[in-house]
Amino acid sequence: MSDRRFAAFGLLLLVDMVLATVMLVTDKNLQTNFGAQSPYYLHWYGVLAMAVIDLVVGGVILAAAFPSVQRRMSPTVRRRGAMAALLWTVLAILASVGIVSAYQQVGFGSMSQFAQYLFGVTPYPDALSYIPGLYDALLVTYVLTAVAGALAVGRRTSPTPNAATS
Repeated sequence: MSDRRFAAFGLLLLVDMVLATVMLVTDKNLQTNFGAQSPYYLHWYGVLAMAVIDLVVGGVILAAAFPSVQRRMSPTVRRRGAMAALLWTVLAILASVGIVSAYQQVGFGSMSQFAQYLFGVTPYPDALSYIPGLYDALLVTYVLTAVAGALAVGRRTSPTPNAATS
């Protein structure tokens, strides 16, 4: 397992956390269920949980890239930790896409309308203040994080030296 791959994986998890935090702070629709509820709405807490998990997992994975931590951590523990972090990232992707099915909970008439709000790059009509495209950016970084995680977990493919005798 490459230290650079671990570092990239950890850093991308921290980027996921930053994007989720920006969403938590700026998206008034997420905070108040489009103005129907006093802060904070249930989905806001879901994004908060994702951000906290990203922070903790990202910090651990990033730390595992440093030699001083590696000396105290067995390769098996390091690999299993990375696999757990990769599983978390895949679950975050599935949740980010699957949330579209909760369209009725947030007052949309159809999944396509909610998807347009979430994944649109222009402001949704009659929505409160939010940054269009931020949800897209978060989903894209989760996918990149999953790729980096798969590379961090993957075994080295360099051949082992073979002493050939004639």
